[in-house]
Amino acid sequence: MAGHWTNARSPRDIGATVRRARRARGITQAELADDLGITRQYLSELENGVDNLYITRLFEVLDHLDITLRLGDRP
Repeated sequence: MAGHWTNARSPRDIGATVRRARRARGITQAELADDLGITRQYLSELENGVDNLYITRLFEVLDHLDITLRLGDRP
């Protein structure tokens, strides 16, 4: 994924980026969820772009202020 950047315009964009990074590292949802102290179901919902109030509001704020959220791997 080196050099891969995407502009996140929705929760689905964030979820797809998380899924791609997790899979590239060979980590299962269960493993990542355990490492983070969250449920596998929550991680699945995140990866599938299920709306939640926090993420929905975040995108409303970004849109209102003309801010682009850019996702990519750390160097």
